[in-house]
Amino acid sequence: MIRPRAIALAALLLCSACVIVPLHAFRAAERNQERINRVRIGQTLAEVERVMARGPERRSTRLRYDGLSIEEWSYLTDYVHRSDTTITFVGGKVTEIRVVPWEEKEGD
Repeated sequence: MIRPRAIALAALLLCSACVIVPLHAFRAAERNQERINRVRIGQTLAEVERVMARGPERRSTRLRYDGLSIEEWSYLTDYVHRSDTTITFVGGKVTEIRVVPWEEKEGD
């Protein structure tokens, strides 16, 4: 017969390997990934916003040395693996699409 203590220990070990993800966040990340899969190099800001059905979750902008604007739009795309996808625009057109892991805080 299996002891209750052994069952509790086994359950604890199994749960420590699990990632708990809120369902709404998981589904939002899935929707973002499905839409990002349709984004292409060369598309404009307006085209990407249409594909994504909304603006970015996080946005940064700056001017390059030659005066061209650089804009980055980020969307949560993988809640389990803790990563976003960042779309980079140079001069208003997509030049790069990359997966970026979430930054870990010290001590994590």
